[in-house]
Amino acid sequence: MSSRWSTNPINRDGQVVSIRPNVAGDIEILKCLGRYTVLTATDIAALTNRSYKAIIARLNLLKREPNKLIQIHRTQLESPRLYQWSAQALHLTNKGIVKLQEIGFEVAQREPSTHFIHALTESQTAASFEIGARERLIPFNEIVNSPSTPKSVAEIGDYSIPVAFSYKGKDYDYRLAPDGRPFGIAYSDDTYRFCVFETDCASEPLVSSNRDRQAIETKLAAYLTVLERRLYETHFGLPNLTILFTSTTRTRVENMIALLASMSPKFLNCFGFTQFPTIIGDAPQPTDRGWAFNRPWLQCGGKKLNLAEA
Repeated sequence: MSSRWSTNPINRDGQVVSIRPNVAGDIEILKCLGRYTVLTATDIAALTNRSYKAIIARLNLLKREPNKLIQIHRTQLESPRLYQWSAQALHLTNKGIVKLQEIGFEVAQREPSTHFIHALTESQTAASFEIGARERLIPFNEIVNSPSTPKSVAEIGDYSIPVAFSYKGKDYDYRLAPDGRPFGIAYSDDTYRFCVFETDCASEPLVSSNRDRQAIETKLAAYLTVLERRLYETHFGLPNLTILFTSTTRTRVENMIALLASMSPKFLNCFGFTQFPTIIGDAPQPTDRGWAFNRPWLQCGGKKLNLAEA
């Protein structure tokens, strides 16, 4: 295994190089991974407002013996040649989680994903909203602790929405769990937009005749029902909801937009779509790591949704 993947200690003048405890910059790196589970060095550099070179140097120490507070994702370690030219995906070790807990930082608990690329792309998208919105972002924990949130949601932190609906002659009893937890964006005119997002890695068909197979069409139908019945209000206490979809290619995005337009003429302005390539995609990822907030999202009818504007 090449040195890029190694966790062997760094030696300098015959001495093992270790980090000093509770270095502020290192703690901030751990907190980034505590919030977003798995990220690349580029994401962490943008989140912490530090240079890529500085972050790489610290990550190289944090992942090695005797520190080992973070580690490269197992999927990449098991196939280093496959990911040799891709960005490394990093997450906390148990030791890193304990370190954050010792200082009173609550590490995000999310459902484990067996799909490595989906988990990484989802975390990158969530981090991008923070990078772009900064002071205007209202995170999930603030939403569930607000007076308007139903007590059950605030107590258990369950952000999935139970929704029963009929579509194309079939009945569905669906539990809609967005990839991105609800978050809000505050505007200068004292208005707010609340959003969830879905990360599509093109692993699901757009449509399927098999009602037991997950398809984008079914998910869109569930969201249309949520909007029609205002379930976001009864379940979360939110006054509005915008649903954002990312996908890997422009063609896939355009097909999703066309599919939504064919399903309903209502609530089309409550959806936004954009392309976000994965780390192993043919297209490079955006250099602006705040792209999710800074870049307009495409909508039906050729419209665009600019999250930076009320």
